[in-house]
Amino acid sequence: MSDTAPKRLKKRDVTRATILAAAAGRFAEKGYADCSLRDIAALSGLQAGSVYYHFSSKEELLDEVLKAGIERLTKAVTAAVDALGETASVTEQLRAMIRAHVACFLDPEGDANTYLRIYEYLPPVMKRSPRNSRLAYAKIWFAAFDRGLAAGEFAASIDGTMFVSFLLDSMNGVTEWFRPARMTIDGVCEVIETVMLGGISTASEGAAELQR
Repeated sequence: MSDTAPKRLKKRDVTRATILAAAAGRFAEKGYADCSLRDIAALSGLQAGSVYYHFSSKEELLDEVLKAGIERLTKAVTAAVDALGETASVTEQLRAMIRAHVACFLDPEGDANTYLRIYEYLPPVMKRSPRNSRLAYAKIWFAAFDRGLAAGEFAASIDGTMFVSFLLDSMNGVTEWFRPARMTIDGVCEVIETVMLGGISTASEGAAELQR
């Protein structure tokens, strides 16, 4: 019994991951409302009843897809900061975080964008779920802003809650207007960094004072 239990657990996890990947792709392609569990089951190579064995409803499946997307965002952003090393300024960290976040939405080389593209098309009540995962991710950004304040890199006059909320909302909407034929991910990040970080930097405040 003990020899077979790990194999069953592994197979179950693989099946769940297969269903999640299929659901993410189908939701992104057709939208949540126009996608059925039968569609997802067919893409997964399963019977509809098998999908219900792992997920009790389409709503639960959506929650898990959103959680998976947030997990990918979290890993990408924390890895980007870790890669800078301990000597990096908070401004450098926030710049790396912005690039990691935007890349997750726009980079076709990874699978994160498949899990995240559906978010912008959801009704507000669905966007609020899963709340705990979203709040945990937002706290990474709030913590970075607070570090910037403590280090004197960010202006104390800026409301951190409003800034982080505005920044995240702006980045989450990049898929709506991004045009790969005439835009690049680096170019998009550069604009966001210039506008957002320039607006909170104490260095920018100093430069403005000198120009007066």
